[in-house]
Amino acid sequence: MDPATPSLTDAIKASAGRLTPLERRPRQRSGQSMTQSVKTVATRQRKPPATRSGRKGIVVYFDQRVAAAIRRLATEYDATNQELGEMAFKFLFEKFGEAWPA
Repeated sequence: MDPATPSLTDAIKASAGRLTPLERRPRQRSGQSMTQSVKTVATRQRKPPATRSGRKGIVVYFDQRVAAAIRRLATEYDATNQELGEMAFKFLFEKFGEAWPA
């Protein structure tokens, strides 16, 4: 993203007259309403990282203690949450006798 182009969060904060963490001085309101700011940012072309190309996200919600344990495991085994998740799903497929759909 172009550094001059604000993120959705920054655009919303600017339309509300709030400062972003990187700003040190007060700023005038942008003149756009919050609704218009959201619409402007939402119409931009999204550029996800190349590592997500051809992939579909799966969101799983856990208790905070489970999330903390997953972060601890990732740190302990020098792995990412992505790597741990793939490992967990491979074990799940194996348990149910399914081939990993690669």
